[in-house]
Amino acid sequence: MSQTTNSFLTAAGGLLAGLTAAGLWALRLRVLLARTRHHLQAHDVLIRAAHALVVDLRAERDTYHRQATRDDTTGLPNRRAAITQLTRSIEEQTEVGVVVVDLVRFKLVNDRLGHRAGNTLLAQVAERLRRLSRPDVFAARLSGDEFTLIVSGDPARTRTVAERVRLHISEVPFLLDGKQVNVLASVGYATTGQAGGDPETLLHLADIAMYWSKTHGGAVRGYAESMGDTPATGRPRDWSSPSDR
Repeated sequence: MSQTTNSFLTAAGGLLAGLTAAGLWALRLRVLLARTRHHLQAHDVLIRAAHALVVDLRAERDTYHRQATRDDTTGLPNRRAAITQLTRSIEEQTEVGVVVVDLVRFKLVNDRLGHRAGNTLLAQVAERLRRLSRPDVFAARLSGDEFTLIVSGDPARTRTVAERVRLHISEVPFLLDGKQVNVLASVGYATTGQAGGDPETLLHLADIAMYWSKTHGGAVRGYAESMGDTPATGRPRDWSSPSDR
């Protein structure tokens, strides 16, 4: 075999070896790219799953918050939310007032028309109170047939809101099961000037004023020291109105 042929074969062998090595590297690169793509896809799946989990957790948190701070029957904030709002308002405002509202003889509606009608009445009362809500007025349901409005403003502003509440509830009949039903509201209020900065005390004094309204003809009553703090006859809600005696 000639020297030229040997050189040619050597060169050809080197070329084939180079091509083989290049092919192996290309194959390894393809495998590496495939694995990388697979990992990226798995990573993307994990990211989407984590995002979905965050969305679900936020939805559950929001649902829990609504359940913890909203009244199911009326859709209004509940007592817990009212105390939170009252505490915040006292911290941020110079003067704050609390109006407490009770529906007179609400039990008769439940007894005569049924609990469904009673719940409908509560929802309609809540809607009227909601219409009174302003940036400085926060409406909530305390419990049963008791509602509250938290007013950021001086005593005159609180008195005005209390008067409007009584008019909105007592002056226009409610429609229950096709029947017009007149409902009276006992309304009392108190202000931070009387209770200081304690939310529960302020709410308690407004509660006392409301029961004075209930036992003295139904007029709007602002808390006065003569009403006392803890009546000897028990909690204010235990007092009976003349209509109940």
